[in-house]
Amino acid sequence: MKEEKWLVVGTDARLKMLAKKLSKENTRTVYYKNESVWDEDLNRMVYEFKPNFIVLPIHPLPVEVPLVMGVSGAKIFAGKLNDEWKSILKNNEISYYLEDEGFIWQNAALTAEAFVSSFYNTKQAIQGKKFIVTGFGRVAKMVAHILRSIGGDVCIAVRSNVQLSEAKALRYEVVQLDDVGYVDGDVFINTIPAKWLDQEFNEKIAMPIYDLASYPGCLNDDVSRKDYELLPALPGKFFPNDAAHVLYESIVGQLRR
Repeated sequence: MKEEKWLVVGTDARLKMLAKKLSKENTRTVYYKNESVWDEDLNRMVYEFKPNFIVLPIHPLPVEVPLVMGVSGAKIFAGKLNDEWKSILKNNEISYYLEDEGFIWQNAALTAEAFVSSFYNTKQAIQGKKFIVTGFGRVAKMVAHILRSIGGDVCIAVRSNVQLSEAKALRYEVVQLDDVGYVDGDVFINTIPAKWLDQEFNEKIAMPIYDLASYPGCLNDDVSRKDYELLPALPGKFFPNDAAHVLYESIVGQLRR
């Protein structure tokens, strides 16, 4: 059987655990590089190693070299790619694990549980508190479900009529996002991956905000706030082994298709 050469790149702890899981197969040589940029050292290593498979982090790595080398012919697994990386990898076969429904839902479930773990670090209980959750995508659904199951009161704030109707059908209190500043609560959780919270919203929302969306979060560039915490990549921080297993299953599943 032909030996497989794998490269896993990224600073998320789940990626280090993923490399360990991949290396359990005797037919694989796996290198893990704890890098946040594609620099000269990484470029040289990849050129010499010439991997058959490359796993990139969810967000595209900044490129600090004039020419990315050693990736020709490699199958790529990535979360998202920007235009620069799409141009670099235009001749490569690419699988996006953020388009795998199995990965997305399992990652959302881990994100919800990790938020609860993070919230408990504030020495506060969930039961009896009211949580305002913006959006009603996969992460918001899982967060709302786990909070309500523990005893929290959940209000969903959305702009989409489809999401509004869905949340209502599941017996959540629902408001339009534009009216969220008039809702009283104890904790505000954002899951919308866009800079939507402007100064007008900022002045109306009195409760602490926890942002589960990806960097750069929901705050507009001109908004400054003390009781705001951006919490990206929670699964890798709280449950790196479980998060790595979810990613491993996604990658192996895509290889089998």
